[in-house]
Amino acid sequence: MAWGTKSRHERGYDYAWVKVRNEVMARDGGECQPCKRAGHTTLAHAVDHIVSKAEAARRRWSRARTDHPSNLEAICTPCHEKKTEAEQGKTKRAPRRGVGPDGWPA
Repeated sequence: MAWGTKSRHERGYDYAWVKVRNEVMARDGGECQPCKRAGHTTLAHAVDHIVSKAEAARRRWSRARTDHPSNLEAICTPCHEKKTEAEQGKTKRAPRRGVGPDGWPA
């Protein structure tokens, strides 16, 4: 995933973000919250904005509201990728099926 030319600090992920991120990870016990709602336990690797930063900007939310712990949750990498793709209107292509030794799709 390409982030462009802006540094993490220019994108708003500075020391204040690290502090809030650590707070949210501790609050959520390091568990992915979407997985937890689905009934299973997965280790979280990131903290995600429930209302995305882009949507928050469209709603003219302040940074304090956007980055408030109530708008953040711990999330695992697969859930984060799935959520980001959905927010951006993208979908992953289905894996191609191979051909078996008999010449038919496997």
